[in-house]
Amino acid sequence: MESRAAPLYRPFFALKPPPVVARQIDHFAATLAPGADRIRPEHQHVTLGITTDWPDYPYELIKALRRAAAGIMAEPFDLLMDGVNFGGRSAALRPSRSIAGLKKVQQQVAAAMARAGATPRPGWSFSPHQTLYYSDGRPQQRRIDGFGWHVEEVVLLCSHVGRTRHEIVGCWPLKGDAQYSLF
Repeated sequence: MESRAAPLYRPFFALKPPPVVARQIDHFAATLAPGADRIRPEHQHVTLGITTDWPDYPYELIKALRRAAAGIMAEPFDLLMDGVNFGGRSAALRPSRSIAGLKKVQQQVAAAMARAGATPRPGWSFSPHQTLYYSDGRPQQRRIDGFGWHVEEVVLLCSHVGRTRHEIVGCWPLKGDAQYSLF
């Protein structure tokens, strides 16, 4: 009988593509590497901030992150992933240019994590990408027509590491600063 490793829990903030875009991205990934272990459409995301792994479900941390995320104030924006990078141990979509809205929302997420007392994952830094699949290969990059969507919310997920489960534990619409202003 095979024994499974003890579960780990990894809370993280992310942007998720709409389901139709996620399916298009999955189809594209399948054309690049038909036999690769692709990221399932429902798990596709762009990580904005990630915590350390927890051996027990981090209820208190998730509650603190949810409270802090209520202060995220950024405008909706258009995200275009029009580059693909191969190498290291994965293939990933990336934007070919800096996107002000993406930078702003990531800064807001980092501030929310700090307010919640969340320790970022050691060695992690924000590098906007969406992993397509894991596979060793020689480094290369190329431009593509791309996949885009209008980003309207930030999501807090808890990955049940090794269990292929991403639990959505909160969503916050991006409405900009105006929602908190008085006339």
